[in-house]
Amino acid sequence: MMKFFVLGLLMAAPVRAAVSITISAPADGVTESSAAFVQAFETVAKAGGGVITVPPGDFYFDGKTTIPLPSNTTVLAHGARFVLPKVLGDKARITLFAGTNVQHLTWMGGEFVGYCFDHKRMPNTWEPNVTTRMIVIETTAEGEGGTTDVTFRDVKSDRVAGAVISVFGALKKGSEREVERHATNVTLDNCTLIDSGRFMWDYGLLWQIMTWPEDYTPEMVAMATKYFRNDLVREGLTFDGEVVKFDNTVRPIAVSATNEPKELITFLGDGLPKNLVKGKGYWVVETAPDHIKISDSVGGAPIKCEPTTGGAPKLAFNLLGTYYGLYSPTGTGTGKGCFDLVGCKAVRVTGCKISALGDTMHIQRSEDIVFANNHILGSRMGAFFLAEFCKNATITGNIVDGGNGSRVISVEKSCEDVTMTGNTFRNGGRGAWINQPRHFVMTGNVFINNTTKGEADPWRGRRSHQAGDYLKYPELYFTQYEPDGQYGDIIVSDNVFTTGPGASEAITFARGGTGIQLDGNVFLGEKRTVVVEQGVKEIQLGRNPGAKIRKVKAGEQSLLYHGRPE
Repeated sequence: MMKFFVLGLLMAAPVRAAVSITISAPADGVTESSAAFVQAFETVAKAGGGVITVPPGDFYFDGKTTIPLPSNTTVLAHGARFVLPKVLGDKARITLFAGTNVQHLTWMGGEFVGYCFDHKRMPNTWEPNVTTRMIVIETTAEGEGGTTDVTFRDVKSDRVAGAVISVFGALKKGSEREVERHATNVTLDNCTLIDSGRFMWDYGLLWQIMTWPEDYTPEMVAMATKYFRNDLVREGLTFDGEVVKFDNTVRPIAVSATNEPKELITFLGDGLPKNLVKGKGYWVVETAPDHIKISDSVGGAPIKCEPTTGGAPKLAFNLLGTYYGLYSPTGTGTGKGCFDLVGCKAVRVTGCKISALGDTMHIQRSEDIVFANNHILGSRMGAFFLAEFCKNATITGNIVDGGNGSRVISVEKSCEDVTMTGNTFRNGGRGAWINQPRHFVMTGNVFINNTTKGEADPWRGRRSHQAGDYLKYPELYFTQYEPDGQYGDIIVSDNVFTTGPGASEAITFARGGTGIQLDGNVFLGEKRTVVVEQGVKEIQLGRNPGAKIRKVKAGEQSLLYHGRPE
């Protein structure tokens, strides 16, 4: 009976006429290769799967054609390079390989080569808003099979201006957290993705260069002037007592109604009255076609300007657009990081070396995640992202060097059941950000100087629009993104925290936390304070050599609310 049953299953299984094809396009880096690849990949798809061999050499793609990805296929591309055009226009978009509901795909080897914009490596032939994605797999909510069992091994890239590997489940429309159908069994192993991912400026970079041009080279100022939100700049200012005069008839600046950045103005350049601070945020309290009046507070008394010293001062308004919004180039495409995994389940990223000219990587709305033994070499922005609404993740044995980036690590928006053990986090820009988690364990990690954005250096540091001085961040901070958000069941133990010159504190806990254990950690460096806001409950502070505990009233320290508007 058993033999008959097994035989019956085998006879009922679908039979695929799998084929083996070798790409025959000239590998000279000049001849356009899309047609040959489309023919090969479509042939394998019609056969129900097979093996596609891409021989060593340089294959050139103009980016006008997207090559379909078949299921049940192995792509062998060791020694092959996929070369993109050296010159691309404004808002250029390329998706090189793409498929929907792809199953049982293994991609091994190959290097994708681009020319992602890099403001520190001028001149550039690609614009900042170019978006080039190399392999994109999407999933539908319905349809046979969905996306499952996709593996990428030994894949390389250099300066690709978009995610090299993107895998998306079917996300529920209208929801920021729900997934209708996961892409399952997604693996990245031993991939080397260098300076790849969508380019990002970083928060406030262009604004800082425009505000303090004397701190930068003429080449850098010219670059910032080209890409800044010049539509939000006003020139030709004169000052007469309480009045700041200029043409306010086109897109007039309104009276500030709230404390939000979109209501603020800052002054740029030179020649300001002595009692105004360059880069400091001011609120508008009166507006007319030919002038505004400003104050140090919403609805406050107008400032009477002292005499000016000449020069050509300017103002920038709507700091949401000129400071925060310009972290991403105007007109850029979708997707972040050198790989972008959203709505995936059973995810494994192991043994990879990655870096980016924006955010390094993204895992979002995903479950059952292993991120192990990887090396993040540097980032323009955030280094490691376990982004929003992830569950059941283990992050272990990684070296994360954020360079002059943003946060060295982010665990954002209600991630649950997360363990971070045995990692080294070094040289991040804005500390490590843990945002309203549940069931979170951080143990046996090393944190070294992850607040470089607070250093008083125009190249490494970043000034704020609050006072025009350099920002300060904690080495590690727990926050809530909802006004009444709760986070809890937190263990932070047996870590080493070494703060640098840009740190404000070692650790901060915003209100809303409960069931927190802080024990066995070692604190080194000048800043060793642990700040606990009123509203944190059930916190156990054990033996933490070098630490100083400071409790503050609710609302006393604004950084505690980082990640949500007040």
